[in-house]
Amino acid sequence: MSEQSSDQLNELAYYAVTHHPADARKVFPEATDAAAMGLGSAHISERFTVKEAGVLAGAIAGRAPSLGIAHTAINHHMRHPIITATMGSTLHAITGGNYAMAFGRGSSEHWKAIGQPLVTEAVLRDFIGILRRLWTDGFVLDHDGPAGTWPVLHNRSGLGEGPPLGLVAVGPRTMALAGELCDFVVMHTFFSEQATQSSIEAVRRGAEKAGRDPDSVRIWSCLAAVPDGMSEDDQLRRGVGRLVTYFQAYGDTLVSVNGWDPGAWEKLKTSEVFTTAAAAGAIDASADTETLLRIAELVPEEWLTASASGRPEDAAATIQRELELGCHSVILHGAEPHEIAPMVSAYRDIRKPLAREVSVNPGLFA
Repeated sequence: MSEQSSDQLNELAYYAVTHHPADARKVFPEATDAAAMGLGSAHISERFTVKEAGVLAGAIAGRAPSLGIAHTAINHHMRHPIITATMGSTLHAITGGNYAMAFGRGSSEHWKAIGQPLVTEAVLRDFIGILRRLWTDGFVLDHDGPAGTWPVLHNRSGLGEGPPLGLVAVGPRTMALAGELCDFVVMHTFFSEQATQSSIEAVRRGAEKAGRDPDSVRIWSCLAAVPDGMSEDDQLRRGVGRLVTYFQAYGDTLVSVNGWDPGAWEKLKTSEVFTTAAAAGAIDASADTETLLRIAELVPEEWLTASASGRPEDAAATIQRELELGCHSVILHGAEPHEIAPMVSAYRDIRKPLAREVSVNPGLFA
């Protein structure tokens, strides 16, 4: 593994290329800035635009070798298992063991619309098992399971073992599945303290039920980063805009997990402004400011409090609170590294010893 600075914050990370429309070239200055700030890792979620996950990871690995890299998350069924295994083994090699790979279930409606199968617990369990066997044994023969049927799968990488595997999860069942199977888990953005604590408990239950050490799973919080240095339009888009974009895919689940008022959610999702904006595509990417302001009137303030927002000192306190709740690490999502620099600096000022030291590899402990 590459050498790490003694002041590197392995418990903090950013998401790469999160603006809409996405400018893939920003992956380079973002990585440079993140490394200079001492962030531990870069996380990558793919969108089917100009955000192919393997390409972005390679760019970050080449530009900023000190950073760990995690795919959180990729869609396992959009690639052949051999391709996914090859991407994992290649990134494991070029990062010196500082790469981790996670999967998500995604939106059922989206998969139906593009003719792809739904991602179930059984499918994820099967696919994760396939990957681990490919990386350790080099081949899988005559596989016929929930993830698919393949006469021969091979990945003779010589790794001995592959990168850590994880899940990006929303509901308690997927959290428990991560505890059962995975090295790490990433919680969804906009989780209340209640949701965070119940999710940690679900991960631990899943591990215990599987006979695993519940302390062996690295748990990531994901905070929407909305610094007060942004313009009002940017703050609106990256706060309310991002939240209601998630509502387009799994609003019922997010409201339920957080214990939010279902009546307020019903009023929002049946409103003309929300349904019209949702029909045009991802709201945070396509809605104009006036539309976002109208939607914001229907979003309870409570729903936005679970974010790193306001003054740098306030954002830093929120980061520290996530660690106190039992998370091991925090992703600052939705802003470029240079935009979150003041809150990272403020966090350094109040940083407390970690309950457990974490590795630069986002899927591992130190």
